[in-house]
Amino acid sequence: MNPVAAFFRPNAWRVFRRNLYAWQKYAWSSVAINIVEPFAYFLALGFGLGAYITFSGYGSLVQFMAPGFLGLTALNTATFDAAWGCYERRVTSGVYESMVTAPVDPMEIAAGEYLWEAFRSMLYGTLFLAVITGFGLVHSWWALCCPLVLALAGIVCAIPALLVSFVVKTQEHLFYYFSFVATPMVMISGVFFPLDKFPHWALVIAWLTPLYHAVNVFRALVMGTVGTGTLWELLWLFCAIIVLAFAPVVPVRTKLAT
Repeated sequence: MNPVAAFFRPNAWRVFRRNLYAWQKYAWSSVAINIVEPFAYFLALGFGLGAYITFSGYGSLVQFMAPGFLGLTALNTATFDAAWGCYERRVTSGVYESMVTAPVDPMEIAAGEYLWEAFRSMLYGTLFLAVITGFGLVHSWWALCCPLVLALAGIVCAIPALLVSFVVKTQEHLFYYFSFVATPMVMISGVFFPLDKFPHWALVIAWLTPLYHAVNVFRALVMGTVGTGTLWELLWLFCAIIVLAFAPVVPVRTKLAT
Protein backbone atom coordinates (compact mmCIF):
# COMPACT_ATOMS: atom_id res chain seq x y z
CA MET A 1 0.00 0.00 0.00
CA ASN A 2 1.21 3.49 -0.84
CA PRO A 3 2.17 5.21 2.46
CA VAL A 4 0.68 8.52 1.31
CA ALA A 5 -2.60 6.95 0.19
CA ALA A 6 -2.79 5.22 3.58
CA PHE A 7 -3.66 8.58 5.17
CA PHE A 8 -7.06 8.38 3.51
CA ARG A 9 -7.84 4.77 4.38
CA PRO A 10 -10.59 4.07 6.97
CA ASN A 11 -8.29 1.84 9.01
CA ALA A 12 -5.84 4.71 9.50
CA TRP A 13 -8.60 6.69 11.15
CA ARG A 14 -9.52 3.65 13.25
CA VAL A 15 -5.94 3.57 14.53
CA PHE A 16 -6.30 7.27 15.29
CA ARG A 17 -9.52 6.67 17.24
CA ARG A 18 -7.93 3.83 19.20
CA ASN A 19 -5.14 6.19 20.33
CA LEU A 20 -7.68 8.88 21.15
CA TYR A 21 -9.70 6.55 23.38
CA ALA A 22 -6.55 5.36 25.15
CA TRP A 23 -5.34 8.95 25.60
CA GLN A 24 -8.55 10.00 27.33
CA LYS A 25 -7.50 7.97 30.38
CA TYR A 26 -4.49 10.22 30.99
CA ALA A 27 -5.51 13.34 29.08
CA TRP A 28 -5.05 15.85 31.90
CA SER A 29 -1.56 14.68 32.81
CA SER A 30 -0.62 14.66 29.13
CA VAL A 31 -1.83 18.24 28.69
CA ALA A 32 0.07 19.35 31.79
CA ILE A 33 3.34 17.76 30.66
CA ASN A 34 3.15 19.17 27.15
CA ILE A 35 2.03 22.68 28.13
CA VAL A 36 3.43 23.51 31.56
CA GLU A 37 7.07 22.67 30.77
CA PRO A 38 7.38 24.67 27.51
CA PHE A 39 5.41 27.51 29.09
CA ALA A 40 7.86 27.59 32.01
CA TYR A 41 10.79 27.82 29.59
CA PHE A 42 8.98 30.48 27.60
CA LEU A 43 8.43 32.62 30.71
CA ALA A 44 11.97 32.16 32.00
CA LEU A 45 13.69 32.88 28.72
CA GLY A 46 11.25 35.31 27.17
CA PHE A 47 10.55 37.53 30.16
CA GLY A 48 13.65 36.72 32.23
CA LEU A 49 16.51 36.72 29.75
CA GLY A 50 14.40 38.83 27.41
CA ALA A 51 14.58 41.75 29.84
CA TYR A 52 18.24 42.13 28.84
CA ILE A 53 18.04 41.37 25.11
CA THR A 54 16.48 43.19 22.18
CA PHE A 55 16.95 42.06 18.59
CA SER A 56 17.44 44.80 16.04
CA GLY A 57 14.66 44.43 13.51
CA TYR A 58 12.91 41.70 15.49
CA GLY A 59 11.78 43.48 18.65
CA SER A 60 11.90 41.89 22.08
CA LEU A 61 13.11 38.36 22.74
CA VAL A 62 9.72 37.27 24.03
CA GLN A 63 8.02 38.50 20.85
CA PHE A 64 10.58 36.68 18.72
CA MET A 65 10.31 33.45 20.68
CA ALA A 66 6.50 33.28 20.92
CA PRO A 67 5.85 31.90 17.40
CA GLY A 68 9.03 29.82 17.60
CA PHE A 69 7.65 28.00 20.61
CA LEU A 70 4.64 26.95 18.55
CA GLY A 71 7.03 24.99 16.35
CA LEU A 72 8.90 23.69 19.38
CA THR A 73 5.64 22.47 20.92
CA ALA A 74 4.77 20.59 17.73
CA LEU A 75 8.23 19.02 17.58
CA ASN A 76 8.29 17.90 21.21
CA THR A 77 4.72 16.64 21.17
CA ALA A 78 5.07 14.56 18.00
CA THR A 79 8.65 13.39 18.45
CA PHE A 80 8.47 12.02 21.96
CA ASP A 81 5.13 10.28 21.56
CA ALA A 82 5.91 8.87 18.11
CA ALA A 83 9.21 7.51 19.42
CA TRP A 84 8.34 6.28 22.92
CA GLY A 85 4.65 5.58 22.33
CA CYS A 86 5.14 3.66 19.08
CA TYR A 87 7.99 1.64 20.57
CA GLU A 88 5.81 0.60 23.48
CA ARG A 89 2.86 -0.23 21.25
CA ARG A 90 5.15 -2.35 19.06
CA VAL A 91 7.26 -4.09 21.70
CA THR A 92 5.65 -3.87 25.13
CA SER A 93 1.87 -3.78 24.89
CA GLY A 94 1.39 -5.79 21.69
CA VAL A 95 -1.06 -3.25 20.26
CA TYR A 96 0.39 -3.41 16.76
CA GLU A 97 0.43 -7.21 16.81
CA SER A 98 -3.30 -7.16 17.46
CA MET A 99 -3.88 -4.62 14.73
CA VAL A 100 -2.10 -6.53 11.96
CA THR A 101 -4.12 -9.64 12.78
CA ALA A 102 -7.38 -7.64 12.51
CA PRO A 103 -6.14 -7.21 9.72
CA VAL A 104 -4.82 -3.68 9.39
CA ASP A 105 -2.08 -2.94 6.85
CA PRO A 106 1.20 -1.77 8.45
CA MET A 107 1.06 1.41 6.35
CA GLU A 108 -2.39 2.15 7.74
CA ILE A 109 -0.99 1.76 11.25
CA ALA A 110 1.80 4.20 10.45
CA ALA A 111 -0.62 6.68 8.86
CA GLY A 112 -2.92 6.42 11.87
CA GLU A 113 0.00 7.26 14.14
CA TYR A 114 0.88 10.29 12.02
CA LEU A 115 -2.71 11.50 12.19
CA TRP A 116 -2.68 11.03 15.93
CA GLU A 117 0.49 13.10 16.31
CA ALA A 118 -1.05 15.78 14.07
CA PHE A 119 -4.00 15.97 16.47
CA ARG A 120 -1.76 16.15 19.54
CA SER A 121 0.41 18.86 18.00
CA MET A 122 -2.66 20.84 16.97
CA LEU A 123 -4.23 20.53 20.44
CA TYR A 124 -1.20 21.47 22.53
CA GLY A 125 0.02 24.07 20.06
CA THR A 126 -3.38 25.76 19.98
CA LEU A 127 -3.40 25.93 23.78
CA PHE A 128 -0.01 27.62 23.64
CA LEU A 129 -1.29 29.95 20.93
CA ALA A 130 -4.08 30.99 23.29
CA VAL A 131 -1.49 31.73 25.97
CA ILE A 132 0.65 33.99 23.80
CA THR A 133 -2.50 35.68 22.53
CA GLY A 134 -3.34 36.52 26.13
CA PHE A 135 0.09 38.11 26.48
CA GLY A 136 -0.59 40.33 23.47
CA LEU A 137 2.05 38.62 21.31
CA VAL A 138 -0.24 37.78 18.38
CA HIS A 139 -0.67 40.60 15.88
CA SER A 140 -2.65 39.17 12.99
CA TRP A 141 -5.80 37.23 12.21
CA TRP A 142 -3.56 34.99 10.12
CA ALA A 143 -2.76 33.27 13.43
CA LEU A 144 -6.08 31.43 13.07
CA CYS A 145 -4.30 29.29 10.47
CA CYS A 146 -1.73 28.11 13.02
CA PRO A 147 -3.64 24.94 14.05
CA LEU A 148 -3.48 23.63 10.47
CA VAL A 149 0.25 24.28 10.31
CA LEU A 150 0.64 22.63 13.71
CA ALA A 151 -0.95 19.51 12.26
CA LEU A 152 1.49 19.53 9.32
CA ALA A 153 4.44 20.10 11.65
CA GLY A 154 3.26 17.25 13.85
CA ILE A 155 3.15 14.83 10.92
CA VAL A 156 6.52 15.80 9.47
CA CYS A 157 8.17 15.49 12.90
CA ALA A 158 6.40 12.22 13.74
CA ILE A 159 7.53 10.31 10.64
CA PRO A 160 11.28 10.15 11.41
CA ALA A 161 10.54 9.52 15.10
CA LEU A 162 8.34 6.55 14.20
CA LEU A 163 11.07 5.29 11.88
CA VAL A 164 13.57 5.38 14.72
CA SER A 165 11.15 3.56 17.02
CA PHE A 166 11.04 0.70 14.52
CA VAL A 167 14.81 0.33 14.01
CA VAL A 168 16.20 0.68 17.53
CA LYS A 169 16.87 -2.49 19.50
CA THR A 170 16.17 -1.08 22.96
CA GLN A 171 14.11 1.82 24.23
CA GLU A 172 17.23 3.50 25.61
CA HIS A 173 18.55 3.87 22.06
CA LEU A 174 15.79 6.41 21.42
CA PHE A 175 17.85 8.90 23.41
CA TYR A 176 20.36 8.98 20.56
CA TYR A 177 17.71 10.45 18.28
CA PHE A 178 16.66 13.01 20.87
CA SER A 179 20.25 14.05 21.64
CA PHE A 180 21.80 13.98 18.18
CA VAL A 181 18.86 14.97 15.97
CA ALA A 182 15.91 16.57 17.78
CA THR A 183 17.85 18.83 20.16
CA PRO A 184 20.35 20.15 17.59
CA MET A 185 17.45 20.80 15.21
CA VAL A 186 15.85 23.03 17.85
CA MET A 187 19.07 25.00 18.25
CA ILE A 188 19.36 25.88 14.55
CA SER A 189 15.70 26.40 13.67
CA GLY A 190 15.26 30.02 14.74
CA VAL A 191 13.21 29.29 17.85
CA PHE A 192 15.40 31.18 20.32
CA PHE A 193 17.38 33.62 18.19
CA PRO A 194 17.65 34.88 14.58
CA LEU A 195 19.88 32.95 12.21
CA ASP A 196 21.07 35.89 10.12
CA LYS A 197 24.56 35.71 11.71
CA PHE A 198 24.95 32.00 11.03
CA PRO A 199 27.59 30.83 8.51
CA HIS A 200 26.25 29.66 5.17
CA TRP A 201 26.86 25.97 5.84
CA ALA A 202 24.81 26.14 9.05
CA LEU A 203 21.97 27.86 7.20
CA VAL A 204 21.98 25.05 4.62
CA ILE A 205 21.63 22.48 7.41
CA ALA A 206 18.85 24.53 9.00
CA TRP A 207 17.00 24.73 5.67
CA LEU A 208 16.97 20.94 5.49
CA THR A 209 15.16 20.61 8.81
CA PRO A 210 11.35 20.72 9.04
CA LEU A 211 11.30 22.77 12.23
CA TYR A 212 13.07 25.68 10.52
CA HIS A 213 10.31 25.99 7.92
CA ALA A 214 7.52 25.47 10.45
CA VAL A 215 8.91 28.23 12.67
CA ASN A 216 9.12 30.60 9.70
CA VAL A 217 5.46 29.94 8.88
CA PHE A 218 4.34 30.42 12.49
CA ARG A 219 6.28 33.67 12.75
CA ALA A 220 4.69 35.00 9.56
CA LEU A 221 1.19 34.03 10.72
CA VAL A 222 1.58 35.48 14.20
CA MET A 223 3.20 38.70 13.02
CA GLY A 224 1.03 39.16 9.93
CA THR A 225 3.92 39.08 7.48
CA VAL A 226 2.45 36.38 5.25
CA GLY A 227 3.73 36.48 1.69
CA THR A 228 4.98 34.35 -1.18
CA GLY A 229 7.84 33.10 0.98
CA THR A 230 5.34 31.69 3.46
CA LEU A 231 3.69 29.65 0.71
CA TRP A 232 7.06 28.21 -0.26
CA GLU A 233 7.69 27.24 3.36
CA LEU A 234 4.33 25.45 3.45
CA LEU A 235 5.11 23.71 0.17
CA TRP A 236 8.40 22.49 1.69
CA LEU A 237 6.48 20.94 4.59
CA PHE A 238 4.01 19.21 2.26
CA CYS A 239 6.81 17.83 0.08
CA ALA A 240 8.74 16.68 3.14
CA ILE A 241 5.72 14.71 4.37
CA ILE A 242 5.32 12.99 0.99
CA VAL A 243 9.02 12.12 0.72
CA LEU A 244 9.54 11.10 4.34
CA ALA A 245 6.41 8.91 4.36
CA PHE A 246 8.30 6.36 2.25
CA ALA A 247 11.29 6.16 4.63
CA PRO A 248 9.71 3.88 7.30
CA VAL A 249 8.02 1.53 4.80
CA VAL A 250 10.59 -1.29 4.92
CA PRO A 251 11.19 -1.41 8.70
CA VAL A 252 7.47 -1.04 9.47
CA ARG A 253 6.50 -3.85 7.10
CA THR A 254 9.37 -6.02 8.33
CA LYS A 255 8.62 -5.61 12.04
CA LEU A 256 4.86 -5.94 11.59
CA ALA A 257 4.95 -8.82 9.13
CA THR A 258 2.37 -11.44 9.95
